[in-house]
Amino acid sequence: MTDVMIEASGLGKEYGSFVALKDASFELRRGEILGFLGPNGA
Repeated sequence: MTDVMIEASGLGKEYGSFVALKDASFELRRGEILGFLGPNGA
């Protein structure tokens, strides 16, 4: 049993013609902590 609590796939974000994120995927399992940090730490 994998205990996957959250699964996301194929995520993307564009700002006009600028592609900030393309085809991102992740799985978060029970007991794991996940954070997203940008280049300035935000």
